[in-house]
Amino acid sequence: MNKAFIFDMDGVIIDSESVWPKYEKKFLPKLIGKNRYLKMKDQILGTTVNKLYEIAGSYGLRMDKKRFVQCFDDYAKIVYKKAKITKGIETLIDKLISLNFKLALVSSSRQLWIDMTLAKMTKTADKFQYILSLNDEGVATKPSPEGYEKTIKKLGSKPSLTIILEDSQRGV
Repeated sequence: MNKAFIFDMDGVIIDSESVWPKYEKKFLPKLIGKNRYLKMKDQILGTTVNKLYEIAGSYGLRMDKKRFVQCFDDYAKIVYKKAKITKGIETLIDKLISLNFKLALVSSSRQLWIDMTLAKMTKTADKFQYILSLNDEGVATKPSPEGYEKTIKKLGSKPSLTIILEDSQRGV
């Protein structure tokens, strides 16, 4: 069995969570309406775009999903350009590899956003043996353990040999 180390992305690998709120406050009220935004704003952090579309729909949003996702992607390009890779994360990745850990990344973010983040990691982007976008793969969102369980299996590990680095209560 392999030792495994699984990273969350937003807030762990990249400091995007300090950037997102500024833009969400701008574009989401315009996109879904101020009242819907106020009702669901506490459900945004750590949730997939697909799930946010469902939540907005439960509050009466009648919009094409493709347009909804495209708007998020447009702002994600700004957010991930401004957000910085967490200081020391690439050193940690190298250390884990030297200790024979298999590495993975599990994120609620879209694969496009993951790719934007990995492009900023000049030394270690190719060190992950498995990458899972819960949003794009249709895997149950956090706090469901489904994504982590799938990843542990893909890495040839088991829970007792796996460390997961998370930053949000939803992920924990």
